[in-house]
Amino acid sequence: MKLIFFILGLLLLTVVIASDAETDDVADATAEDSGVDEEDDDMIDGMRTAAERVSTSCIFPSHLINKFPAGDEVEALIGFENNNDNDFHVEFVVGYLTSPSDRSYFIQNFTGKLYNLPVRAEEEICLVYRFKPDPNIEPRDYGLVLQVFYNSTDSETFLSTVFNSTVDVMDPATALDAKSVFLYCIILGLLALAGFGIFRSIQRRTRKSRRNAGKSTSSTTEEAPSNKDIDWDYISTSHKSFGRKPASSPQRRTSPRR
Repeated sequence: MKLIFFILGLLLLTVVIASDAETDDVADATAEDSGVDEEDDDMIDGMRTAAERVSTSCIFPSHLINKFPAGDEVEALIGFENNNDNDFHVEFVVGYLTSPSDRSYFIQNFTGKLYNLPVRAEEEICLVYRFKPDPNIEPRDYGLVLQVFYNSTDSETFLSTVFNSTVDVMDPATALDAKSVFLYCIILGLLALAGFGIFRSIQRRTRKSRRNAGKSTSSTTEEAPSNKDIDWDYISTSHKSFGRKPASSPQRRTSPRR
């Protein structure tokens, strides 16, 4: 019985080895027939993916944390640095949204922009590329890809992917990036500082006016009007005696006795 199982195991192992060998032969034959060089991995659709000694970078100045409101225009600043001895010619920039799990599945293609800018040797330029996520797109994470196409002096086309990462497309009603929060904090701080300054200025003026009023009240004394300041023509005769100084009393005349 054991001998039978041993023979069956050998037969099964032989079949597996033969199947693997046949698969390898078919793969080699397919590669030879198609003429694809497995070592040439830097070619896509007949163009090289990136030129040597060419550096690219990309930032989003208005959305530093890669959160994009749906329907809002997003500005990308793309740096292109040529560290070669020969010149390049930047043709255009394209961008698109993909599925974050499958970058070959396209969600939205953005409008490409044509530049036709020469980049001399040891020169660096900045490209401004704007795109807008669809306002009806579902708010969630997407893959964002931005690519630059450029030619060399011998008409060889290159492709550099300047950005290939996951971004968050948000609902416009709840979208609030870090720059907006920082700007709102600055505005609120300036308003609070201005209000405090106005309050302190009003408070100082109120205290100063109160002090001046107290000083004027304490230093001012009521003086009785002098006789020179009185217009006696408008005072009745019966009241004139109160404002004039009494003259020396005349001697009382005595009538002679009869």
